[in-house]
Amino acid sequence: MASMMQGVGEFVANPFGLGDAGAGAVNYLAESLGLSNKKQVEAGMASLDNLIAEANAVGNQNRGLYNQYLGQAQKTYGQNAAQYDQALQNYQNAIGEGYDTFQYGGNVNDFYDKFANQRAQQAMNAMRNAGGANLFGSDYMNNMAAKQQALASEEWSKAYDKMMQDRQQQLAEWQAGQQSKQSYVSNLGNLTNLFGNDRNQLMNAMGDYYSNMASQNNADLQTKSDLTQAKTNLSMQEQSGASGLLGGVGTVLGAIFG
Repeated sequence: MASMMQGVGEFVANPFGLGDAGAGAVNYLAESLGLSNKKQVEAGMASLDNLIAEANAVGNQNRGLYNQYLGQAQKTYGQNAAQYDQALQNYQNAIGEGYDTFQYGGNVNDFYDKFANQRAQQAMNAMRNAGGANLFGSDYMNNMAAKQQALASEEWSKAYDKMMQDRQQQLAEWQAGQQSKQSYVSNLGNLTNLFGNDRNQLMNAMGDYYSNMASQNNADLQTKSDLTQAKTNLSMQEQSGASGLLGGVGTVLGAIFG
């Protein structure tokens, strides 16, 4: 019995003493008898390789789309987003520490006519020249004092009116400046909001990009792992011509001598 099994082993290892040609004959015989699945396994392996190649192509195509998406987002929002910090700083500087208050620095003396005293003196001289012998009378002195006071009041009233006109003009100019400043601040605020919105859009686009890339990497890794495991399982199921034939012979011998 041992001698017979040894002969079978030698036959399987070197059928008909023909080396590789004999091995090919054994494989053909095993396939003909349905004792080898080598061709099916090879076809399965080729199919799995095609699936891996197709999965790689799809993954690369998706990455290209993700890159295009991020590039378009950077083109659309990038420039404004980059200017957001500067716009915000300008806006804050324009606001300052709060609203301004109008302050007027003038006074009546600034508008008092420098020739008023000279004109008052001329008026007093005229009254003296017309007074004659009454220069030292009480009526004359009262008239002189009244005239002098009236002239002074008139000059101060004129100076006050001029001062108020100047104040009103400066107030109007200040109010116009405040309105212009408020408009400028408002425009800066709108611009800052616009740049901030573009900044958020770009950040969202970058978040989508990295999330999609991570998902794609995970999907590629899972696909390769599954297909690699499938190839391993398929490889373990392969029966070659020699082993298939040996198995068949073993089965026949077992039936005969069992």
